[in-house]
Amino acid sequence: MTRMKAARVVKRYPVANGIFYPDSPDTLAGQLCSWGLREGQSGLACGGQVLIAPHGTWKLTGNAAGTAFTEVQARGKKNGRPVSLVVLLGSAVQSGEEGIFLSESAFYETPLGHIPVDLSINSKLSSCSTLIKINDIPHLMDHSLEVFLPLVKYCFPEASIVPILISGKKPMLISALARAINVVFERYMEESLFIVSSNAAQDQDPSLASAMAEEFCSLLENMDNKALFARLKEGRISASGSVPVCALLESRLFEGKNFSLLCPLSHCQGELGETVYYGAFLSGRNQPTSP
Repeated sequence: MTRMKAARVVKRYPVANGIFYPDSPDTLAGQLCSWGLREGQSGLACGGQVLIAPHGTWKLTGNAAGTAFTEVQARGKKNGRPVSLVVLLGSAVQSGEEGIFLSESAFYETPLGHIPVDLSINSKLSSCSTLIKINDIPHLMDHSLEVFLPLVKYCFPEASIVPILISGKKPMLISALARAINVVFERYMEESLFIVSSNAAQDQDPSLASAMAEEFCSLLENMDNKALFARLKEGRISASGSVPVCALLESRLFEGKNFSLLCPLSHCQGELGETVYYGAFLSGRNQPTSP
């Protein structure tokens, strides 16, 4: 008798806990609570919202991410649709190969427990383009998506995730991802939250970084994808997540959902002496909901 081998369950273990965010469950939960987040509140006021937040250490950028998640929860009090799917998008900085990379892992571990990956959606996305590949290697040492996972687990404990990393800035990558989003996520929009890991700007020249950040904000508020893509090609936009943002704006699923800046832009000095601007943005309303 032939014995079937059990399928190997792949887990992606955290690499930034204790560095970018607390590794103690109690300390971590206390920090999330201090930002005004409510554990297990998984309502979403309108489907297909896009949250843009930075992926630095929580000491520097956590308040911005916390503000965005708090606003999502506040909107959810008016409409109890549950968030069952969270799509995380970011730019791969350690991959030498250009492409769009999905995770092979069945679960992502966090200090608050594991989060399942929706592998069926992975399969649907990868079938949309040869540029979309299921490959864990770019995900293994990435922290840009990981820093949001404790917030996802705390706020939406029943949700599954789809982590997506994009390496490269070619137009065909943006178009391939936009088409895949249209094809795959249209039926899931009412239950989905999209999170883009991105700062607003970074440059060695502080005044140029400030100007780039202001223009990034303006382009988001006006949903001007053509101008955003043109500025990206010209090097006039340096936001780390500008490629996935362009793909989302190119998708017809987000038409008319202008972004709002939820808190004033802040800035800090990066590891290489560059000035980095960051903030929190959320689509779907012109003004944030009052707490």
